[in-house]
Amino acid sequence: MNQLQQWAPVAVIVSGYLLGFFFQNRRLDDLRDVVNKRVDDVQDVLRAEMQRDHSEVMAKFAEVERRVERLEGNRRLIQ
Repeated sequence: MNQLQQWAPVAVIVSGYLLGFFFQNRRLDDLRDVVNKRVDDVQDVLRAEMQRDHSEVMAKFAEVERRVERLEGNRRLIQ
């Protein structure tokens, strides 16, 4: 019984460490989930903004193309 009394506090301390490690990992998992969700939200916002900007750029290119075609047409009339 003497050895059991000696190892009981060690077992309690080790159990405490293991439980603490488990719950700390759970908190880290929760933090990782929150960070991943925020990153996904930011990615969605950036994708939407990029799509909007892409549409604006394509509209500008179409306008420039119309201008160039008009100038080429005017040049042909002059020649």
